Amino acid sequence: MTQNIIVVDDEPDLVHLYELVLEMAGFNVYATTSGRGAIKQVLENAPDLILLDVMMPEISGIDVCNKIRALPLKKQPIIFMYSANDSQENMDRCLAAGADRLISKGVPVDEVTEEIKSVLPIAAENLTGPRTLQ
Repeated sequence: MTQNIIVVDDEPDLVHLYELVLEMAGFNVYATTSGRGAIKQVLENAPDLILLDVMMPEISGIDVCNKIRALPLKKQPIIFMYSANDSQENMDRCLAAGADRLISKGVPVDEVTEEIKSVLPIAAENLTGPRTLQ
């Protein structure tokens, strides 16, 4: 069964890049450039994983993550948040909101894809714990 991934970033070029790479890796990819769009995609597409930008206009990635975690879903998705700010404070905020991983925006797309491939076979409740990919 092909797994669903939602990519959320206000930078359309980055969304498109992740979309291409993840589709080539065999995933169903749904993309949006807004927090509201992310919540809509979650409700419509039952994602296995969400790749979510922290800094977005209107609704921050932190708020989107909190809203997703509060939804009464059959299965909560794994959430990878990514940011140019990889400070401990930012990591703590993301993890407190319910993120499973914090990824630095400087990490190459192929490394992020490999991390996604390694985590998806594991049920969300069996993750080895939050960590930062830098």
